[in-house]
Amino acid sequence: MRKFSWPLLVAAPLVSMLAVSGCMSEGTASPSRPSSSPKQTSPSPQPSPTTPHDIIFQTYKEYWKLLPEAGRSSPERARAMLKSFVEGAYLDHLVKGIREMRSQGREPYGDVVPQVKEIWVSKGFAKVLDCQGISGTGMADARTHQLIPETARTKPTDNIEVEMKLASDGRWRVTGLSAKEKPCTPPSP
Repeated sequence: MRKFSWPLLVAAPLVSMLAVSGCMSEGTASPSRPSSSPKQTSPSPQPSPTTPHDIIFQTYKEYWKLLPEAGRSSPERARAMLKSFVEGAYLDHLVKGIREMRSQGREPYGDVVPQVKEIWVSKGFAKVLDCQGISGTGMADARTHQLIPETARTKPTDNIEVEMKLASDGRWRVTGLSAKEKPCTPPSP
């Protein structure tokens, strides 16, 4: 059986990943990355994302930043935290995974680093292809916060596809995630 990083364990208790349904592509775009000038002494304010690709990319990154905290929270608090980023059956699925993880006395360990390769957008639906960095991730004992050795990730990346949907409130939300067995290479910086 394939071992998954803690976010995938939370997202889908031991392999019951949601399949990605086919999205027609209006185009493929790599997310834009802010450039930094070596002469800058303090960071300048970044403009708000304006294109659907930029908004999806930003929302996706924020989701992965929030997920570890949600994984260490009660299922009820996790639901409240995640509902701005996840919806529908997938939100229920995540909360169920958090409940199971917490009942086993476990919590997330380490941070997943999104490394988005492509984003497809079509009529209110999007698919994100991510070769996320998972080095140093796994599960920890919730009492000691120490890594449980057998859960430590042994490879540097995980190849995932994430479905997103434009909700009625105008926010993009994750609606499904699936892990691919095929290895991936992160995009160049």
